[in-house]
Amino acid sequence: MRISKGIALMIFLIGFLTSFGQNKDKLKQKERELKNKISNTKSLIKTARNSQQMTIAELGIINHQIAYREELEANLNYQMRKLDEHLNSRKKQILSLENNLKELKDEYAKMLQYAYKNRNTEYQLIYIFSAESYTKAYHRMQYIKQYKDYRKKQVERIKETKNLLNEKITELEIKKREKKGLKTIQKTEKIRFLEDKQTQQILLSRLKQNEQQLKNKLNKQNQERKNLASAIRKAIEKELEKAALLEKKSDFKITPETAALAKSFATNKGRLPWPVAKGEITGKYGKHQHQVVKTATIENKGIDITTIKGADVRTIFGGKVTSIFIIPGAGKVVMVSHGNYRTVYANLKDVIVEKGDELSTKEVLGTLLPSENGNVSEAHLEIWKISTGNMDTVDPSLWIYR
Repeated sequence: MRISKGIALMIFLIGFLTSFGQNKDKLKQKERELKNKISNTKSLIKTARNSQQMTIAELGIINHQIAYREELEANLNYQMRKLDEHLNSRKKQILSLENNLKELKDEYAKMLQYAYKNRNTEYQLIYIFSAESYTKAYHRMQYIKQYKDYRKKQVERIKETKNLLNEKITELEIKKREKKGLKTIQKTEKIRFLEDKQTQQILLSRLKQNEQQLKNKLNKQNQERKNLASAIRKAIEKELEKAALLEKKSDFKITPETAALAKSFATNKGRLPWPVAKGEITGKYGKHQHQVVKTATIENKGIDITTIKGADVRTIFGGKVTSIFIIPGAGKVVMVSHGNYRTVYANLKDVIVEKGDELSTKEVLGTLLPSENGNVSEAHLEIWKISTGNMDTVDPSLWIYR
């Protein structure tokens, strides 16, 4: 019975450590990803910062950085809880192993005492030959042999248990040091979080000082977005009219080929790459109140991503270039078809593709215009879905990988 307990304990330890190790790896991977995102936002903030003018983009980036720090803090807290659980579990394992070792030693001591009392070979022979039959004599001989083998195995079990106990004690000390290191990281990140919150409040205060100027700028941007949406709609309508004319149909109809392309695009929702190599979403999708000018409403058919100045813009999925045009305030615009979906890329300075080009995922379309302060660039991405008698946008942030 004692042997089965030992085996059960070993199985439990292996299963527990495997599970903990996998969970720990995922948490550490997430921690690295968040730290990398924070590093990117710090770099963007430094680039976007202009001593003459505080920008909305800078505020948007610092907001993301604060969110990443909050997520990192939650990650570290979860790691700490898991580490505490692991430490408590290890302590229980060590206690169980110590008790098991004591039982094994006590039993082995009794076995040694018995062996010492019956160490005489003549006594063993008498014990065998005094049996009532050959069968019983044989069983007695086997018992003596098994008893010797059991003593040897008992020694091996004691050694194994001692080794496992020492291993767990060593691991416990390592985990204690790991916990101490994690506490240091938590303390540092808490300080940085408070610093970011202070920077956020300073930015908000300075931006509010120029509220009217900012409101005028927002109204101008809203009009530019409306002009862009109108131009996109007209370009799609023109494209559909041409397709309908060629097929002698009066309206848009989803063909099997179009449906297949659209399904391929839709299947990758949430996994599509970003249109730029790195950046932060500083303009969210939809109609919403501005975070600084509370009386202003933002209407955005897509998302705006602040990135490094003049960054390359890439298609988020393979498709065909169906339109290229220019919109004042939105630079050059490229539209790519994916069945009955269209991805639109605006604020381009230079375009290196042509209408009709077949593109693969992440193929470069061109480079971005610089922002107003000239330190960063802002990519604008929209996703349009076309159905019979209707076309509308969807939130790109739900489609690209986060």
